[in-house]
Amino acid sequence: MPAMPGLTWPPRDTDRNRFLARVQIVVYAVVTAYFGLFALVSGAFVPWAIFTVALAATVVTGVALLLMRAQRRAAQPAGPAAER
Repeated sequence: MPAMPGLTWPPRDTDRNRFLARVQIVVYAVVTAYFGLFALVSGAFVPWAIFTVALAATVVTGVALLLMRAQRRAAQPAGPAAER
């Protein structure tokens, strides 16, 4: 079964994807912290639900960034010994 166009996992290691992933981690972490504190203070269900989704998004984006880093390191030569 062919993959859907535009959806790849892990994301391709490009400058644009790395930049967007870093921005997403910062935004998601801020949202997670805000709604986590709000949920602790209020004890309501909706802030807990938003906190959970934001935390999951932060973790998934972090994993994507780590996988992109692994792709980049695998594509690089092993060092001076690899040039011989």
